[in-house]
Amino acid sequence: MQQVLAAVDLSPMSRRVADRGRILAEAHQTELKLVHVAEPPDVPLPDEMMERIHLYRQSQAEDLLTWINARARCRVDLEVRSGNMAIELAKLSHKAGLVITGTSSVDQTRIGPRTTRLARKLHASVLSVRRLLRSPYRRAIAAVDLSEASTSAVDLALLLATGADTVTAVASLPTDDETMLSDAGVMPERLDVLRRERLSLLEERMQKFVAGWGGLVTPVVLDGPPPQTVAEFARISNADLVVAASRGAGNANMVLLGSNAEALMRTVPCDVAIARVPGRFYRP
Repeated sequence: MQQVLAAVDLSPMSRRVADRGRILAEAHQTELKLVHVAEPPDVPLPDEMMERIHLYRQSQAEDLLTWINARARCRVDLEVRSGNMAIELAKLSHKAGLVITGTSSVDQTRIGPRTTRLARKLHASVLSVRRLLRSPYRRAIAAVDLSEASTSAVDLALLLATGADTVTAVASLPTDDETMLSDAGVMPERLDVLRRERLSLLEERMQKFVAGWGGLVTPVVLDGPPPQTVAEFARISNADLVVAASRGAGNANMVLLGSNAEALMRTVPCDVAIARVPGRFYRP
């Protein structure tokens, strides 16, 4: 990881974002860069008012830099930019291994539209901070579907969970197929047997899937829709981080952010990271 990029909006959440960036930068012995993007106001303002707003933002950003430097054992830089937040961060994310953001500035328990937009647009993986944790991640979950793309979720979970000995890889078995078979007239008894067989097969495949990480990953198989079951498992296990790939087995290469990844961003009760899986984009 060459650089950790922390996107700060100068709200109270910014200290959580900066502190998480500090913890990860120190763990990986890299630099932390705080970036504040001042977006233009919706309603035009006189030049004098714009200058006052600019000076206020600069002062608040420098106060945040002073606060984090008093704690940090790594190099910390600050950059204040003007323009569209997603576009400016996309330019900077080429050099960053990870971009850290907050949640909604209105409701800290929810992912805001800007964070979702960043997960779609940025070239780097995105970590959204919810909780105020002053220690490395210790209980990390990687949501996987056994696809090649989902291996990036496990790799990112291992990279971020610097305080954990192992990471839990979770795969869920959806109920969509059983619903269609039931509508097609298959008896409930046969569906129950089929369900148990599929769960057993998924457990075997999960063991093979995690074998490549040499004991660093613990497999868990859940029964039910992926977003809901993973979110509930995160609550029960008191996870402090859930990681998902930006797209999985069911998505085409053109997809920017898969439906399961976006649903997990909204539903999990802890910090959530989206591992960027490169797509192939072309003009038809």
